Order: sequence, then structure tokens, then C-alpha cells
Amino acid sequence: MKFVIAFLVLWLLFGTLEWLYPLRKDQKHFRQGWLTDVAHFFFNHILVNIGTYLVAAFLYIFFRGTISPSLQITVRSQPALFQFVEAFFIAQLTFYTLHRLAHTVPWLWRFHVIHHSSAELDWLASARLHPIEMIVVNIAVGVPLFLLGFTKETFGAYLVFSAILPILNHSNTKFEFPILNRIIATPNFHHWHHSNDLEARNKNFSGFPIIDLMFGTYYLPKTRSPETYGVDETIPPTYWQQLIYPFQPQKH
Repeated sequence: MKFVIAFLVLWLLFGTLEWLYPLRKDQKHFRQGWLTDVAHFFFNHILVNIGTYLVAAFLYIFFRGTISPSLQITVRSQPALFQFVEAFFIAQLTFYTLHRLAHTVPWLWRFHVIHHSSAELDWLASARLHPIEMIVVNIAVGVPLFLLGFTKETFGAYLVFSAILPILNHSNTKFEFPILNRIIATPNFHHWHHSNDLEARNKNFSGFPIIDLMFGTYYLPKTRSPETYGVDETIPPTYWQQLIYPFQPQKH
């Protein structure tokens, strides 16, 4: 029931923003693939929560000896704002690494291409992710934060922030934040990551654009928006077909 309420709230909030401040005015609200992304929104939560819990429990049993209580006490003794900034940077650096690998390692791309298969972007497009990729990202990002001992409040703040930011960044809105574009990813920054324009491919991997600046993958033209979205390969249109797509023999 809580997922239904969350969906309705997000639909009302971001649907209103997309109606008032659309980036692409001719894009339909119930655009191509909308129902598939609704399925991703609801079913992925169940699969990812179960998978993340099982993998995390396994890792904790076998690697709890690596936890340093003294290090965790030091981390937790810091002011809350410092903890959040550190946790966000560490998490985004990990995410950047995984995300870039997902674009360069062929078998990882087989999972990540599902996310990039949307030919039109809106807030709901953020839900189109293969659950196995989501589990891997959750574990890879969460384990360092857990081992370092960040407080539950820091974890909670990061989880809320990291849940809302992608929804905003995929939304069909034309918000521009000239200063924030180099601090926090914004829609005009992230839309270029989804562009199929040749010059924009493999750019803007992070939710913390400073990391893209550090590694030379920052791309944000000032006077134009992406011409195209999506990928060159043909991705099946339904949720269940997309789940099994990475495991199917690749056609040449």
C-alpha cells in the first residue's frame, strides 16, 4: 500500500511540475513505455529489497571481522553535516565507478542498457532499472558507508536524498541551476547522460558533477538540449522481457 501512496504522490508532484515547466512540450504524459515503467516501479522494489537484504546478510556474516569500532566511533563523532557530505561523496564516487564500468564492460552493459532504453524521459523513467543492477549498486554503495560507521540518521538522509534526486533528474522539466550544476546533478545535466547524440555518449555518470569534472566526463552545453534519447540496439518493450534480456544470447 505504501508504494501505491508513494506512486500517487510522486505522480501528482512531478506530473504537475512537468505540466507547468516541460522541457519537451510535445511529449505525451502517458508516453511510450509508461506502463512498463509502472511495472518497474512496483515490482523492482520487492525484488530489490529481498535481494539486497539477502546479499547484505551474507556479507555481514563473512566480513564483520573487518569492522573497526574505533574508526566507526571517530566517524560518528563528526558533526551531522560533515557526515552527510562525506557519505554522499563516498557513495557517489562508488556509484560513478560502477556506472562508468556499466557503460564500458559489455556484460554489465547488458543490464544497464535497460535503463537507457527509454526513448522519452520523465520522472517515471527513473524506475526503469534491472533489479540485479539495483541490488549490486545498493550493496556496493551501502557497504563502505556501513563499514565506516556513519550514523543511522546520515544513512537515512542519504537514502531519502538519493531516492528523490534521480526522480527529479529524469523528469521532463526545464529547470536550470547554473551554480548547482557543478555540485548536484540536475535535470539538464542528467538528460545529457541519456542522450543518444554521439557527442554526449558516456558522459555525466555521477550525481555529484564534480566527480565527472575530475575524470573528464562532464558535458553540459549551455544553449541546447539533447536531440535524441535511448540506444541503438532494440530492447524488448515489456517488463518481463526486459528482466530476462541480459541473460539471452546476444544477436550479431
